[in-house]
Amino acid sequence: MSQTLIISDNEILNQLYVTNLEVYLATKTTLTTSIEEGLKALSGKSFDLIISMNMINGHDIAGDLYDHLKKDKKETPLIIVGKPNRELSNVVVVSSSYYLQNLIQSSAKILKVTAKQMAAMEMPQYYKVDTKFLLSITQIPCPVFLQTKNRDSDEYIMIAKKGDKSEIIRKLTNEGVTQLFVYAQDRLSIVNCVSEVICDRLKNTEGMDVNAKSQALSNGFEFVASTFGQSPVAVAEIMNIANACSKVMEEIVKDTPSLKALLNVLNSNKNGYIYSHSMLSAYVSSHIIKNITWGGETHVEKINFVLFFHDIMLAPIYLKHPDLKYEEDLLFSDQLTDKEKEVVLNHARLAAEMMMSHKRSPIGSDLLIKQHHGMTSGVGFALEFKDDISTLSKIVLIAESFVEEFLKEKDENPLYQLDVKKIQATLVEKFKKSTYKKIIETLDNLKV
Repeated sequence: MSQTLIISDNEILNQLYVTNLEVYLATKTTLTTSIEEGLKALSGKSFDLIISMNMINGHDIAGDLYDHLKKDKKETPLIIVGKPNRELSNVVVVSSSYYLQNLIQSSAKILKVTAKQMAAMEMPQYYKVDTKFLLSITQIPCPVFLQTKNRDSDEYIMIAKKGDKSEIIRKLTNEGVTQLFVYAQDRLSIVNCVSEVICDRLKNTEGMDVNAKSQALSNGFEFVASTFGQSPVAVAEIMNIANACSKVMEEIVKDTPSLKALLNVLNSNKNGYIYSHSMLSAYVSSHIIKNITWGGETHVEKINFVLFFHDIMLAPIYLKHPDLKYEEDLLFSDQLTDKEKEVVLNHARLAAEMMMSHKRSPIGSDLLIKQHHGMTSGVGFALEFKDDISTLSKIVLIAESFVEEFLKEKDENPLYQLDVKKIQATLVEKFKKSTYKKIIETLDNLKV
């Protein structure tokens, strides 16, 4: 069996890389999260392949690793994920960290694994599925299992076979079961089935009230967030849901008479922070676009798509820490690990790279996602807001900032009455360039 060394400190990517490399290429992976750990692993044994991020904690890992291999005269093939700071000879560069197809293909070529061999690889036996998504299916498309814990090993008991109705799953959900399993080879079947149900519901919203639309949209968001983490190969299904969701976001904004009315809808459905924040920002963004001379429906649609995806990398963190809210505050929270804080700092860049891989995303959406905190690199949070980002990115920035100021005031005083002029004054202090101020002025007649 071949040996592959991975140097990456991103928890989401670590899971994806290890799982996919071991499943599709049958290579034994050694995961290290820093250049120091990586070099220590290299000194202990030989590897057939090294895969490394280009940067970790702002340091040029790619260059350091390349220089070390040259110094020790090691000819181990090297794949760098992300563009290196300088040209490195005889190194394979995979530009997007979330475009797994390129990484797998490049690794397969180096490890001399053919497409036929990949197709024959033994898959992990079971794949995890949240019960709340299975509840949307009327007829089960494949066998479903309940995991039970024994002293020596886990046991999987079949609770539904292909063609069964979903009553048994509803019963288990009512009893507190949150996760069930399917055979790994059926994972795309179950993803496709759930995706189809969610898309059908999102595409047939006529006659639904705003609460029902919001609940359907929230389910779509949760499914995309959880599915991407486990099964990035289901790209087409994820993009179908995302495009359908962006249209429903526009419907909800049009159907809601004011910002506070939308907040009431979100509160009644007990939606999570990312979804609620995105929907409120979509409302404000739509207002801004309607009040600028060049704004149109295509801009609204693109921004809604961006707001659906822009914080997708933070979803696991918010799921783990549901009491936390504002992104910049996450960096100062004792609840987050250093690795989770790295995800927070890089979430715009990571989400943008994911979008670059998907042809079905609106043109330029990856750039808006990368710039949604005012940083052209997609890393960190801007302290000074410059004119080096696109106008649509500025609209997203202003809309999100307005919503955050509103929610912070609401947190401190539940009886707070929204004061647009006061928030506008705060935004003018924060965004000093005239191009931002012109956008802020469009909020004068925002329906609150």
